[in-house]
Amino acid sequence: MIQIKKLFAIAAAAAVMLTASAGVYAADKENVKAEPSTFTFDSDACLSYIHTFGNASETGLTYELEDKGAYGGRCLKLAEGFTQTVNNQYGGIYLKASDFGLTDFAGYTMDMKVKVTPAAAKTTSFMVLFSDGVTWNSENFNTSSGNSWTEVKITVPANTANDKIGLSIPITTPFTGEVIYIDELNLTDSYGKYISNIGDIDTSIAQRPGLVGSILTTIVFVVLAVGVVGAIVLIILKKTGRFR
Repeated sequence: MIQIKKLFAIAAAAAVMLTASAGVYAADKENVKAEPSTFTFDSDACLSYIHTFGNASETGLTYELEDKGAYGGRCLKLAEGFTQTVNNQYGGIYLKASDFGLTDFAGYTMDMKVKVTPAAAKTTSFMVLFSDGVTWNSENFNTSSGNSWTEVKITVPANTANDKIGLSIPITTPFTGEVIYIDELNLTDSYGKYISNIGDIDTSIAQRPGLVGSILTTIVFVVLAVGVVGAIVLIILKKTGRFR
C-alpha cells in the first residue's frame, strides 16, 4: 500500500513538473522579441517622418497605420484614388535625412518589408525605390505576388549629397483603393550600423511570436501528463491484480 502511494506521488509530481515546464516555455516564447527596426509603424510617432512627393495630390495618395494583415503589430498602408490618367511623375513617399540628424544619406541602405495588393499588381508590374533622383531601382512584381510580403532594398551611392530616400508608385491609369503595405523599415549606414527605432514600437499591440503555439504546447504537456498518470495507474492495478 505504501508503494502504491509513493507511485501516485511520483506520478502527481511528474504531472505538475510537465505542466509547469509548459507554462515556463509559453512565457518564454511570448517574451521573445526581435530587434526593433528603424520604423515598425506601430504608433503615430512614425507618421511625422513620412513626406509625399510628385503627383501625390493628383493621385489622391494617402497613408495611414493599419493592423489588418500587418507583418507584425501595425504597418503603413498607402492608398490612391483618382479617375483621370496622370503623367509619369509618379506619386510616392520619402524620408528626409535632416529628420534623423543627418546631412545626407550617402552610403546608407534602406530595406523594408512590402506587400502589394492584388488590385495594384494588376495595374502596374513594378514599384520604384529611389535616392533623391540619383538612383532608381525597379522592383518587379506580378499578379501572383499580390498580397505576399517580400523584402526590398536600395543603397544610396557613397560621396553623394542625397538627402531623400523613398518609394514611388508607378500607377498612372485611374485607380481607387489600397496599393501597398510597408513594415519593418531599416536605415543602415555603410558600416552596418542602423538608425535605432524612432520610438514607434508599441508593445501593447506588437505581435508576440509563438503565442498560439505556446498555448498548444501547454495543452500537449497537460495531455502527456495525464497520459503518464493513467499509464502508471494501469501498471499499478495490473501489478496488484485488481485490473481484470
